Amino acid sequence: MLWLVSFLIAAAQAAPAAQTAPVQVPEKFQMPFQATNADEAGPWQQSVRARLFEIVQAQNPHKDTPLDVKPGEFTDARGFQKAQLTFTGNESQTIDCWLTRPDGDGPFPAIVCLHGHGGDRDMIHDPESIYKGLAAQYARRGFVTLAPTLAHCPYAPNQLWNLMRLVDVLHTLPYVDKSRIGVAGLSMGGEWSMWLAACDTRVSAAVVSGWMCSTEGVLRVPNCPCWMPPGLLELCDIAEVHVLIAPRPLLIESAISDGCFPIDATQTGFEKIVRGYTVLGAVQNVRRHTFPGGHAWSGEQAYPFLEKALNSQH
Repeated sequence: MLWLVSFLIAAAQAAPAAQTAPVQVPEKFQMPFQATNADEAGPWQQSVRARLFEIVQAQNPHKDTPLDVKPGEFTDARGFQKAQLTFTGNESQTIDCWLTRPDGDGPFPAIVCLHGHGGDRDMIHDPESIYKGLAAQYARRGFVTLAPTLAHCPYAPNQLWNLMRLVDVLHTLPYVDKSRIGVAGLSMGGEWSMWLAACDTRVSAAVVSGWMCSTEGVLRVPNCPCWMPPGLLELCDIAEVHVLIAPRPLLIESAISDGCFPIDATQTGFEKIVRGYTVLGAVQNVRRHTFPGGHAWSGEQAYPFLEKALNSQH
């Protein structure tokens, strides 16, 4: 399978040095979610979010680089308008994106659409890829979409500043409703979706596909260690990072035969997320869609989920 070859090549080329011994789940996490009410949960969210920023900052310092957004001319793409867009990333590099918009003046809801290992902005529009053309699907449903090509870093969270700059880009577009911005991604794109929604409260809703799992589950099978910058493993169960998204709407996609994330461990991880949403009085805002097959996007529930969460008029 070509996507799996690309995944392994990208992981081998960009991952940190190979681990010489299996990584173990910590016997005790530093900041596990233990809140029993909203008054305790809110400060936990703030403290963990601050620690996540520190972890990323230690690997990739935030810079005040000018955004320099350059949208191109729109052309008809059968159901929506599509244009190239570039902006300047945190590290002063040019980041290429596909931007789409519906016909009309707006303001429209918008979705950041994120690829994974070995992917790019073209693949996330391709209906024949594991992404099932999710960006184009959302575009046809009346959303502005922004799909970047992001480099694989030694640690995936190193892209956090650029993920947040994608929201900055959407804020510069007059036809985008800034109060209705979501994010959706598969695999490392699902991981990036978690990071962006957890750390940037301007994001109103999220779909995390092919990523959410307990720490034990991620470590149980071979996975690119790029998910684990120094300081993250010890912080809390990785599934609990999704609790930082609460009370905002969150949908998890889990493929039953996903070789990267064992389905039993995704259930364990989801139970941790549900507990957090319950404590915060928002259990109705979190859902999980399990479906047959391997590591791929489904969209069956993800499309109507974001339509409802972001009040699309499609």
